[in-house]
Amino acid sequence: MGKEQSIPNVLFNASVVLTGLKSPMGGSGKLLQWAKQKKITGIISEVILDEIRRNINKAGLNKKSINKIVTTFPKVLPAPKKSTVISFYEVVIDYGDAHVLASALEADAQFLVTLDKKHLLSLQNKVKRIKIVSPKQLIKILSEK
Repeated sequence: MGKEQSIPNVLFNASVVLTGLKSPMGGSGKLLQWAKQKKITGIISEVILDEIRRNINKAGLNKKSINKIVTTFPKVLPAPKKSTVISFYEVVIDYGDAHVLASALEADAQFLVTLDKKHLLSLQNKVKRIKIVSPKQLIKILSEK
């Protein structure tokens, strides 16, 4: 990544954070490292943090992993406005995912990184203001800059 480029805002979906903590050498782990190193601005919301906390044991991680999240994402955004969430109801497959898109929009994120193929990555061509990408896609895009 060239230094002359501005640092992109990247909203992390819970799936990427959990996978990155579990497998630090994979693509999700690499993006968490980039966020820690300030190569990208890693963003999560309170709702996403709650989802991470709820699923941390299912991912085979312990509560100490929450400390890593805090150092990677020092600023956790408040939950998105209800009106912003509702504005995505027409786009999403599952209403439960509208908050992720709403958070990305409110955070002024250039990218939403997710592993959710069925509900979020499938919207890549429907959502124009935010690029919805997998960790692999984001690494490729940012490595080419």
